[in-house]
Amino acid sequence: MPESEGAACTPHDLAALIDSLPGMVYRCRADRAWTLDFVSAGALELTGFRPDELLAGERRAYADLILPMDRRAVEAAVESAVAAGQSFTVEYRIRDRAGRTKHVWERGRLLRGEGSGALLEGFVTDITPLRRAEHDLRERVKEIEVLYEVSSIVSDDLTLDEALWQIAERIPRGYTYPPEVAAQIQLGERLYSSPRFAADRCRQTAPIRVGDRLAGVLEVCRIADSSVPCARYFLREEQELLDAVAGRIGALVERADIVEALRTSEIHARELYEHLPIATVVWQQRGDAFVLVAHNRSAFILSDGHVPAWVGRELVELLPDRPELVDAMRTCAATESALRREVEVPTSAGLPAIYVVSLGFIPPDLVLTHVVEVTRERQLERRFQEAQKMEVLGRMAAGVAHDFNNLLTVILSYTGMLEKSITADAASGDVADLGEIRKAGERAAALTQQLLGFGRRDIVAPEVIDLGAKVRELRGMLVRLLGEERSLTVSLAGAPCPVRIGPGHIDQLLVNLVINARDATRAGGRIVITTATLAAGDDDGHYLDLPPGPRVVMTVRDDGSGMDEATRARIFEPFFTTKPPGFGTGMGLAIVYGIIRQAGGAIVVDSHPGRGTSFRIYFPRDQEPLPRRHPPAPAPLPREPGGELILLVEDSEPVRRLVLRVLGAAGYRVLTAVDAAEALLLCERNGGAIDLLVTDLVMPWTTGVNLAQRLAARCPELRVLFTSGSPERAVQAAAELEVGASFIAKPFTGDALVALVRRILDGAPTAA
Repeated sequence: MPESEGAACTPHDLAALIDSLPGMVYRCRADRAWTLDFVSAGALELTGFRPDELLAGERRAYADLILPMDRRAVEAAVESAVAAGQSFTVEYRIRDRAGRTKHVWERGRLLRGEGSGALLEGFVTDITPLRRAEHDLRERVKEIEVLYEVSSIVSDDLTLDEALWQIAERIPRGYTYPPEVAAQIQLGERLYSSPRFAADRCRQTAPIRVGDRLAGVLEVCRIADSSVPCARYFLREEQELLDAVAGRIGALVERADIVEALRTSEIHARELYEHLPIATVVWQQRGDAFVLVAHNRSAFILSDGHVPAWVGRELVELLPDRPELVDAMRTCAATESALRREVEVPTSAGLPAIYVVSLGFIPPDLVLTHVVEVTRERQLERRFQEAQKMEVLGRMAAGVAHDFNNLLTVILSYTGMLEKSITADAASGDVADLGEIRKAGERAAALTQQLLGFGRRDIVAPEVIDLGAKVRELRGMLVRLLGEERSLTVSLAGAPCPVRIGPGHIDQLLVNLVINARDATRAGGRIVITTATLAAGDDDGHYLDLPPGPRVVMTVRDDGSGMDEATRARIFEPFFTTKPPGFGTGMGLAIVYGIIRQAGGAIVVDSHPGRGTSFRIYFPRDQEPLPRRHPPAPAPLPREPGGELILLVEDSEPVRRLVLRVLGAAGYRVLTAVDAAEALLLCERNGGAIDLLVTDLVMPWTTGVNLAQRLAARCPELRVLFTSGSPERAVQAAAELEVGASFIAKPFTGDALVALVRRILDGAPTAA
């Protein structure tokens, strides 16, 4: 800029510059009214009055615009500065033409003169926005301070109640006049307030929300008298502060609810962990080692109280002989996958305890192990497998016995006929030969009955007996079986031991077990038989596959050579024996097994080489009273045959020819049929006048039961006699058939058949 242009400043330019300033430039007298001699155009924006209205107090003196409460301070500041000949700076408030209050800042100086005749000049500007910003800043700082204090309370390790009491005490600090107000927090029916709190209509409130739920109210009331009307007492900024604090309280309550839920969940999880019926142990991986760090109550019980002493010790130290578990735990931690191992642990009782150990990895370094004893389950599985094997063997034995019974029926019956028909003067050798044939047939028949007994397919009518009384009754016979070189000790329960079992079965059972014990002991050996009763739920330390309820247990124990595991696993198989050839059939223990299972019992064998053998037999204890013995009623005398018509249905030709000959010789009329179709045809031809149906249960295309039902519909008075090598099927058939039915087991003799047929036709009772 050229120097001539910078130096040129006209009065007009100076006036324009003054008028453009953000405020009012003035010159006035130092009197009480501060009479203005000059005022710039900025006066209009500052006061609402035009400059000419303010000059010389034409319309309004500037001093009258100053608020009365500020005017004395302004006068004192100006007088002091004039007296000292200094400039002055002062802040005060004015009320403009529109009645609005403004904060102004003024800077002035003495121009000349002194006293009331002095002239002053200066500059006044509006600082209302600045003061409002400062006020807002102060309120914001106060709000931040209160919110900080509330937040610090929330962060402290306090309960919810303790935190809310402290918050209620600190809220008034955010208000303009803290001593005049008090706060109260209401959450449901709970109240948290300052001792100074008193309800008043002059108040502020803010809702406390937890999520979308209204949980309570935050309230601040005026508790002191004030000249400020209630409507203008509380400020907008204070309401904003109250809303913010209410938000913090809602967050605090929500956090407390979450913490309480987590605490409850943790307690619940801990209780579940402690009361879990599965032994649980936690291991921590430390390098290559795994250290036991926690356990639950089930683990304490399973370890007989030893596990607390194991905490802090390594797995390899606790189980040095179980490297497979150490390897499994390392694999589980390396692959972070679940594993399962089954281990056997020796016990003082001799039999190992079996456990299933399940492992699972919990990041970052924990391995959780569940230990479940499955000894009972594994023993039951083995017994189930043995039972399945015995069932298959029983079915096979019964099938073989059925076919043999057909053959033996023919052999024994024809042998009997020959023995009757042979003349008295026949050679004695012939008679002896026939006797040997009959004896061999009877031995074969007894063997087939043993096979049926093992398969539980022989027919029995069980009765209730006192096991102790039966043992006492058999004692003399058992002593004779043992001979003088071995002793028998019997110890019986004091109470009755009622069991339901087939007649003669206890005799068979004890004879077989005592003979087995005799053969296993040397001279001087000792055999012990005991009986006892067990209460319901007492399995005597064994895992029994029996229905719940009281039991009777009989033990047969010897001090003989004992058995190894391989032998013990097969002792109930038919024809299995450890005796030399010619000293046993191998059916004794098989029969014992079949009798016990048929009676609904169980047998447990405990044997070790050189330590003898113990058979423990468990029966359900019968709840019915022991029956009284009555002498059998005399059987009625049979009548002579009267020519009754008998329909014989038998698919085996030798048996059919035999029965036809026997019944025909006895004076009966006999129709024979190979199968059911032929039998129905013969019935039609004879007009249904059939007195007795004799039929095999097993035949081609149908069963004896089905045939009997169809014939009974045509012959209402029909009587039925089943023949079969399987008595069990006959019992089932008689139960299914509505007409009267009897049964004769193969093999039978001609005399037995004729006698039974006569009793059936006479209506006399028959044994099944």
